[in-house]
Amino acid sequence: MGQLPSTDCERMRGYVSASLDDELSEVERAMVEAHLVWCPTCQAFAADGVETARVLRETPAEELNFPIVLPGRRLAVARKLQVAAAAAAIALAVGVGASVRQAPGPNAGGAAFSTRAGSGWSTETELKMLHRASLRGRTTVHAHFAL
Repeated sequence: MGQLPSTDCERMRGYVSASLDDELSEVERAMVEAHLVWCPTCQAFAADGVETARVLRETPAEELNFPIVLPGRRLAVARKLQVAAAAAAIALAVGVGASVRQAPGPNAGGAAFSTRAGSGWSTETELKMLHRASLRGRTTVHAHFAL
């Protein structure tokens, strides 16, 4: 009949692990025992598992000289909110940047403006365009954050 495919051996190894804690039904236990009769690889796995479980159960627990503190649920929620706020800020910056680049200049005849030196645009003109773009996007931004 030949050897079972590796997925069957993986399943049997899961059963072997569960058997170490007496978590198998009678049928599953019988399947494992039948498999171990002819599969030397799984026999070695089972022997290692039995030995490892024995060592772990016999080893005394160590006393720690420092406390282990796990983050509370509130901290995890706060971190998710921080990540969401950072993502929203990045999206807002990209959106404002895109709208500013697409804003037509007063002398551009509808073409997108350029901030390159020598383009004839003053800093004051660019600031006015930024202000207009921020006002134009303000209602959109608030709509995204509305509950």
